[in-house]
Amino acid sequence: MDWIYQLSTRYRTSQWLKAKKLEVAHLPWKGWAASKRVGILFDAHSNRTDLEPLREVVAHWKAKQRSVTLCGWTGQMRPKNVLYNGRQLIFTDDFTWRGAPESGNALEFMQTEFDVLIVLHRTSGTPLDALAAKTPAGMRICAAGDQDFYDLCMLPEGSHYIPYTELLSAWLTKIAPTL
Repeated sequence: MDWIYQLSTRYRTSQWLKAKKLEVAHLPWKGWAASKRVGILFDAHSNRTDLEPLREVVAHWKAKQRSVTLCGWTGQMRPKNVLYNGRQLIFTDDFTWRGAPESGNALEFMQTEFDVLIVLHRTSGTPLDALAAKTPAGMRICAAGDQDFYDLCMLPEGSHYIPYTELLSAWLTKIAPTL
């Protein structure tokens, strides 16, 4: 089965690059004070050192009564006979050869409704933008790049994510609910 994924790499990547043209699943924005579910997508393959600082962000927001789902793109196949319980990783084989999520954390993430969805890394050829477009969310935030279907673009400074979340919280407080 691995050979199918290897053959379809270019096709899958081209499908993920079309994410900017996808119709997004919007939820009403309840305002930051009423927001409880936060989803964070990041590129764990390119930015391997970000996992620990992001776990600190999860603990920081959990202390403030917010539920945070962290999901990182690995860029590789799921290793055989390895359990990843409790780890939030997305593997190539979580997607069909056409690039659509079919199992694992990718599908679970996409089926969850978030009040705020944050994409920290917009690396070309990854499914992060496609997942962000297909996941129902009240507010979509990207770290950099075009604002296409994102509601807010805000770049963190390096891997200092706690100050970034504080600054982001201040901005989100200013955005009026759309109820």
